[in-house]
Amino acid sequence: MPKSDVRVPPRRRHGRCRPGGLPNAIEGRMAEICRDLAIQTKRMRQLQEQADELRLAISQWANADSSSESTIRGARR
Repeated sequence: MPKSDVRVPPRRRHGRCRPGGLPNAIEGRMAEICRDLAIQTKRMRQLQEQADELRLAISQWANADSSSESTIRGARR
């Protein structure tokens, strides 16, 4: 028995883009994400520097406080 004249649409290949604006939309979105990541990275670097400065200030304060306490204790003896 002969096959009927039914046409099957061609299969899409994975990894290929449809014609149209899809690749441009993806590129635009990726560029936006890269800009956002650059901004966030810069902000994280600034926060790390501020944390390091605060850590140093607390360390200096703690050392100065402990040395003044030992001086006061030595004077009381």
